[in-house]
Amino acid sequence: MAGFDWYQATIPAPVDDVLEGCLHLGGQVGFRHAKGMHGYATSTVLSDAEGDLGRILHGGSHSRPHVIFTSDAAQAGAELIRARFPEHLVTRVDAREDFGGDGVFDQTLPSLLAAAESHRVRVDTRGDHLLRHEARTVYLGAPSSAVRFRMYDKAAELRAKFAADPVRLAEVPSSLTRLEAQVRPQTAVARKAFASIEPIAVMGCSAWLRDIWEQVAGLKLEPVQVGKPWRQADDDRAYAYLLAQYGGLLERLKADLGSWACVGEQLGHDLSERRAVARRGKSG
Repeated sequence: MAGFDWYQATIPAPVDDVLEGCLHLGGQVGFRHAKGMHGYATSTVLSDAEGDLGRILHGGSHSRPHVIFTSDAAQAGAELIRARFPEHLVTRVDAREDFGGDGVFDQTLPSLLAAAESHRVRVDTRGDHLLRHEARTVYLGAPSSAVRFRMYDKAAELRAKFAADPVRLAEVPSSLTRLEAQVRPQTAVARKAFASIEPIAVMGCSAWLRDIWEQVAGLKLEPVQVGKPWRQADDDRAYAYLLAQYGGLLERLKADLGSWACVGEQLGHDLSERRAVARRGKSG
């Protein structure tokens, strides 16, 4: 089942209310204060017995607190924020889906590369792809892109994480491949819309991402707007208006003059005459 692996949002509420709300994340959640970042004076880290869950950035040059939930705490953190502070603005969200079974990474890779080639998307890799095929990661999209995708060996990550914990290490499956979309909504409208988006819908944030999911899972996802709405250039809109409003007149001119080339010459001549008359009027 798809879920969140990162959830980051600005919350229009007093920081004390946000801190108090995060205490309800579950378990024995505690706080510790650290140095701020990104213009925030303070970074309040949330943690429990298992480790860090996320952080709340607040103070400094920003009037609203900024919350970041990561990894295993992201899904629960997103649900908590949505329930307690539904008017928040999402600045980054990662949605993931895990696939078990041997060979999934290699079977899925051609679909990723085909989408990247078709849409001219940047591809990058980490890990050993040549000899032992260990800890492999494939990235689609530049780090600065609003939409980025990665596929990686989640089992290898878990084995490294639980290397000192034999009980949990024994629970790690032999093979687990994670597909993950990282999205940074670019406008206030998109950030507000992402406050209620479902994890699987995040995978519809670009044409190439939708191609991947159709190939991998047979899903036809709806497009999701991340950046600024597309608008025609002023000249394009004016030209479209001209064709819609005066197409009939232009076709009658073509019938009278004999060809589209003659229509063009007539329009050019008439425009020149109008400019000459305008110039004479100004000089007079």
